[in-house]
Amino acid sequence: MIPNINGDRLWADLMALGEIGYAEGRGVTRTALSDADLAGRAWLIKKYEEAGLAVRTDAAYNVIGRLACGKSGAGLVAMGSHLDTVPQGGKFDGMLGVLGALECVRTIREHRIALPWDLEIINFTDEEAAHNAGTLGSRAMFGQLKDGELDKSLAKGKPTFGEDIARAGKDPARIGEARRDPKEFAFYLELHIEQGRRLESEGIQIGAVTAIVGIYRYLVTVNGEASHAGTTPMALREDALVKAAPLFTLLPEWVRGRNPEMVGTIGQIELHPGATNVVPGRCKFVVEVRSQHQADMVHLREVLCAYAAGRPGWHVETIFEKEAAPCSSELIQAVADAARAEGLSCIRMPSGAGHDAQSFAAAGVPTGMIFTPCHRGMSHSPEEWIEPKQAAQGCQVLLRTLLTQAGIA
Repeated sequence: MIPNINGDRLWADLMALGEIGYAEGRGVTRTALSDADLAGRAWLIKKYEEAGLAVRTDAAYNVIGRLACGKSGAGLVAMGSHLDTVPQGGKFDGMLGVLGALECVRTIREHRIALPWDLEIINFTDEEAAHNAGTLGSRAMFGQLKDGELDKSLAKGKPTFGEDIARAGKDPARIGEARRDPKEFAFYLELHIEQGRRLESEGIQIGAVTAIVGIYRYLVTVNGEASHAGTTPMALREDALVKAAPLFTLLPEWVRGRNPEMVGTIGQIELHPGATNVVPGRCKFVVEVRSQHQADMVHLREVLCAYAAGRPGWHVETIFEKEAAPCSSELIQAVADAARAEGLSCIRMPSGAGHDAQSFAAAGVPTGMIFTPCHRGMSHSPEEWIEPKQAAQGCQVLLRTLLTQAGIA
């Protein structure tokens, strides 16, 4: 028989953690390896220890709590997500996955349930791309980091991951020691808020995630000529922003023409020198495309590069290309079955956001994800919110999925 998790305890944990890095009207700012993030990690380690877990931090500063259950050589199951946030984020993105997994372990221990494998709860470092590309801790675990990645930063003057992890007491040169064999894991499960509005709009209580979209991201630089905004006639200007502007409307057209389910975004633009009385001499912006299908993203990359190649002063640099990751068909079905057994409505759906689960799936580890609705689909915002009942329902489906995979009904 599947026991019930303690929803009140889970909610109390979510609210307590949500105070670390919180500012009224500005949400939670607990960016990776910041002082607030380190405080959150210390809080979590204490909770792990109270729950009877053996705790360690690896070379990527992933915080790992382990419950020894299975016989030697029986394998390992991992659950988790992340505690780091975007600037002025919410209290649930990532946190629900870590604390939901912790609540499952507490319930298992309280009911003295025997499992065939050991369990790990993992808080992954820098899922939210505070330094360069995201899901850094989980990718480090499977050797998926790119050369030089630890030495890149989002902007001039911002610390690199290597600098920040050194400040936190880890040696960036030894990050390879975080690597693990994917065969060590029987499977991986992650509970997460949807970060979209489909579940809420359709009145559905649980999403069984079918795949995590791929993300291709590029830095585009358009060079012009900086000049005086008052004395340079319009006909003689080499305005980099004006040169770049047509792409801002072309990108949505390219994406819609390729696949209506694909998305493309230009969400960051930087002008140089960036003065109101100077014609921009350089425009830099980031183009991002997401799709479940690699062919879609490759097509958009080719279109973008061809467009830039035909224009003097244009340059396209790849930031990263992360492929889509399908979830395990067995675990998709297990999540759907668990939701039905709990009397909850469920649909199968892809994730339009990236997650640490993607790193496991890319490494060949059978992977499953569970979505709960969130209010108005808001995330990465102080307005991010779920109800206590929704948190408890998602956690209960996580527990049932885990236990049914262990042969417990």
